[in-house]
Amino acid sequence: MHYVYVTDGVVTDQAQVDPFTIFAPSYAEGFIEAADEVTFGWTYADGEFSPPPGPTPEEIQAQNKQQASSLLSATDWTEAPSVSDVTNTPYLENVSDFIAYRIALRAIAVNPPTTPVTAWPPKPDEVWSS
Repeated sequence: MHYVYVTDGVVTDQAQVDPFTIFAPSYAEGFIEAADEVTFGWTYADGEFSPPPGPTPEEIQAQNKQQASSLLSATDWTEAPSVSDVTNTPYLENVSDFIAYRIALRAIAVNPPTTPVTAWPPKPDEVWSS
């Protein structure tokens, strides 16, 4: 057990020890005892604590799109023609693996799911010619 401070029905502070030992009495008296899992953002109503609501499907969709776009940006360099040009040494031998990876990411970025993506396409390792 620990102690939490609730402001407008939301946990805004917490203490692992008796709040009267670390805070001014006027502030400490606002703390209530709570289970260890209760932390910042939990709500308190009618003597019961509830975890904060999770993200909405739209927020999850936006997060998925942002992550897919970020992963695409990190491999933009693979699209440069000189990277796969066999007349350049070294050149990326497995550019086709990166093309497939980027296609899978683009599918997520263009039509992001409303549930969290738990298995992102695995990024291929770079294989350079010698």
